[in-house]
Amino acid sequence: MSLLRRSSSFLGKVASIPGLPVRGNDRFGKALCTVPAVSVRVLARHYWRRTRSSTYPKGAAPRHLVISSAAASALEARSVTRGNPWSPPLSSVAVVVGRSIATMVDPAALGLTEDDVELIVKRYLQEKRDKYNAKFRVLSYHVKRLSEEPIGYLGDHYFLNVVLREKMVHYSAEEEEYAEEEYLSFFLKILPEQVPKLADYVREMGCFRKEIQLYTHLIPRLQDVTIGTKPFAPRAYLTKDEKLLVFENLKAEGYRMLENNKSLLDFAHLEVALKTVAKLHAASLVLEERTKQPIAKLYSGHLNENVYIDDETYVRKTNLDNAIKALCELIKRIDKYKNSDKLDYILGKFPEVIRRIYDFARPSTEYRNVFNHGDLWNNNLMFKYDEPEKTAPNSDPGACAAEGGATGQQEHQPPEEQQQPQSMANGEKRRRRRSDLVRPNPFNFEGTPFTEDREPWSCVRDCVMIDFQIARYSPPAYDVMSLLNTTTTRAFRTVYLDRLAKLYYEFLLAELEWFQIDVDEVFPGDHFRDSCEEYKLAGLIDSILFRHLTLLPVDLVASCKECPVPVSFENLMENSISDLGIKAWDSCENYRFMMTDLLSDLVDTYIL
Repeated sequence: MSLLRRSSSFLGKVASIPGLPVRGNDRFGKALCTVPAVSVRVLARHYWRRTRSSTYPKGAAPRHLVISSAAASALEARSVTRGNPWSPPLSSVAVVVGRSIATMVDPAALGLTEDDVELIVKRYLQEKRDKYNAKFRVLSYHVKRLSEEPIGYLGDHYFLNVVLREKMVHYSAEEEEYAEEEYLSFFLKILPEQVPKLADYVREMGCFRKEIQLYTHLIPRLQDVTIGTKPFAPRAYLTKDEKLLVFENLKAEGYRMLENNKSLLDFAHLEVALKTVAKLHAASLVLEERTKQPIAKLYSGHLNENVYIDDETYVRKTNLDNAIKALCELIKRIDKYKNSDKLDYILGKFPEVIRRIYDFARPSTEYRNVFNHGDLWNNNLMFKYDEPEKTAPNSDPGACAAEGGATGQQEHQPPEEQQQPQSMANGEKRRRRRSDLVRPNPFNFEGTPFTEDREPWSCVRDCVMIDFQIARYSPPAYDVMSLLNTTTTRAFRTVYLDRLAKLYYEFLLAELEWFQIDVDEVFPGDHFRDSCEEYKLAGLIDSILFRHLTLLPVDLVASCKECPVPVSFENLMENSISDLGIKAWDSCENYRFMMTDLLSDLVDTYIL
């Protein structure tokens, strides 16, 4: 053992590991730990190489792999995984990074073993680099919580960081020690067992079971159908025990969520998102056309409804009833209704309209059904940009969206050259359409006002969807209308909803014609337009039921002792939902505006 003792100009911030024997302090007074001499060499080599290494994840800047978060963390993990007798449990390790402290988590506590990590790396190298016989050695790995604040509402989220070295046949053991090290990062989604009530709720809904089934069987099949094009979802490299999923780290691939956007998307982001939704739906249709069987039969049970089930014994039935009562309390506070002589009529009809969601969630007997994502909102979409610094000033790479803030939405309009949908999807080359006949336009946009402002929308390059825990088998219009209602304001939808629906239709047409499927066979006549009109209400109801919870201010939710995350599981009873909603209404301008916007749209259009 030798003492790790270097000035901060060389090592930067060093790892502070509670419980390890301390043999001295550096000249700045920070306690240093005893480490093997070989690890000092690793740190020295890393410091020398980190400014020139080609092994950073694509899109990551060197600051993402500084000494403290990469090499020092690797050192800690190596001590644990390789049996260092001085090492404490990994759950007690903290890495000093500037002023923040990122808490590590024991991988074994999450059910992740060293064999699992090696399998994940093997599958990654096979899928990303076509290295099917790659020889490598995992030097270390560690798991770090993504955020102390809840990012998703039905799972816990972590990063798995792995340090590995490719084995060289012609290298000696000593020479291999100096071979280039590579850093890989993966995204972990875990059943939230830290909150037993929430874990029970998620189990009863079957969220993790459904997503694991989909990523094990159906999604890989659909990704094979669309091979050669950009994916609509991340790759899953490991699913385990109905409680753990390991995905590629989309942040390392240049994708990110929008934050500080009040969960609202502009025209440019919606256009790119709809391309991805069309790709998912098209893959579903192509698979059915090739097999001559519906997906619901090919993969029985994979897309069974697990949210809107009209059964008195089902937990979500209670949730919806409680939500209706809470939303009625908000309607009473909307200025144009609270003193109206129609208030009692509105409150009497409102539950009936909301409960129509049970019928919408079932597979349609009138329209063609497809694999629906089922939960398309800001936090389940990740975007890639050509020039992220210029096109998305409100975004931070890898950051997750936060709620609250301003109440408006930018009503962006595409430039002239983008007004006609192109027969290309996600930058992929498309073959010419098989017919030059002009197809009937299912939408009429004459007289629709558009502005002439011009923005660099082409810089929003790509989008992927995440979180398939409540996927269903429904018409495409359900996903489209849900996305457009959940991520926009009423004023925006009045101008752009039909236009965006038309864009989706054209994207779907291009996808299907690439696979030589006639869109008229899938949606004969005006079926798609009619389905959009019918499922506008489904999208609006979906948006209201989810946003009255997801828009709750984080500090307000944190103060609720019954529920640590903004989701109405069994322990969050009727009064708690109503109380939180009323407090948010009184204290948060954004919550008050958005809920007024959504509820007024439903009441004015479908009740009055």
